[in-house]
Amino acid sequence: MSEQETDNNSVEASDELSEDIVGVGEYRFSVPAKKQFLPWHRPRKQFVRNDQWCYFIAELIDEVKEVGGTLTYFGLPGVDLLDIRYFGSVICEPRSLKLRFLGFNSAARPQSEEQAELNISLDEISKTSSFDPRSEIVPDDIRELVNEASIAWQKTLEFGPYDVVNLDLCDGIGAQKPGQVNETYYNAVSKLLAVQMRKKSSWLLLLTTRVGKEHVHKDTLDRLAKAYRSNLANCESFQKASEEAFNIGDAASLQNARKQNAGIQSVFLVGICKWLLGFATRQSPSWRMEVKNVMGYRVRKGAEVEDMVSIALRFDPTHGPLTDPIELVSIQADKIDECDLATKALKSVSNLLDVDECLTAKETMDEMVDAMCVLLEAARYDTAEYRKWVKS
Repeated sequence: MSEQETDNNSVEASDELSEDIVGVGEYRFSVPAKKQFLPWHRPRKQFVRNDQWCYFIAELIDEVKEVGGTLTYFGLPGVDLLDIRYFGSVICEPRSLKLRFLGFNSAARPQSEEQAELNISLDEISKTSSFDPRSEIVPDDIRELVNEASIAWQKTLEFGPYDVVNLDLCDGIGAQKPGQVNETYYNAVSKLLAVQMRKKSSWLLLLTTRVGKEHVHKDTLDRLAKAYRSNLANCESFQKASEEAFNIGDAASLQNARKQNAGIQSVFLVGICKWLLGFATRQSPSWRMEVKNVMGYRVRKGAEVEDMVSIALRFDPTHGPLTDPIELVSIQADKIDECDLATKALKSVSNLLDVDECLTAKETMDEMVDAMCVLLEAARYDTAEYRKWVKS
């Protein structure tokens, strides 16, 4: 038998043996499931991300940060980490800043089906120049901050305070019954603000929430309306601005406004701003709070008003002396005028920008779609399919 024949017989025998072991003559690789597009992949979310979040983060950072420093960020990122990718590339890299983030996402739990996807995203971000290796994703719900023995609270305290706090609460900050001792967004925000009030410089709060009768608990709206009514009675500038903007000038018109979706939106948003303002002004020393911008769009088809709203709020320390109950101190702290700040907050809410309306301009829509494609491609999405999906 020739050497060639021997080799051929050996190959045939090997092939037969392989088929016996595997059971099939051909191995087929499984095709990865196509990544599905989700509501927050819409261009309107990118509009908010770019024209509100990034704009006001950049404005703050250019005032308080030196080139080459670190931007500290607290957020609720999705598994693709789109916000973190965008802030890193658009804000941090041009300024040679490192982005140190603490994120909360239940997908980080070992039993989560999305853990692998989140780990891939983290690995991708770790290779960027803006990544700070001290960053971390915690596999918890933010509402667990109420438990001081929890990892959620310990990490938040360890990493904080933060330059930017981004609470993207798409299920709504006001949906739960208030006054409960268990895990609620109200309690979590209170704990988070306690961390933030340790900060020595200005910081930004980005708050996204659902708005509407079905997304705001009646007791919550009652309490916010009570605070609104107090300003109507005791703050002339607030009463005048409210009358002009919302046709709410007294207790009766306030009650009537709550019967309509537009009125619920106005009372709820102004009330939430007043709630946060109360935390700031009651500190010693006090903080100033400014509502920088309000944007909204419609999630529910046929919604009368914008039912998803994003608010950008800036907090600035006063660095005044502590309140002296015995009055031995002669130095007077800067007095914070709640009436004035509440009036300005109301005016900002009344200037709510309709994102859906902005995106009717083709140039703006194309710009947001292109920006989303860059983000989604980095996160391993099919951008050609995305462009089709956007038009569907």
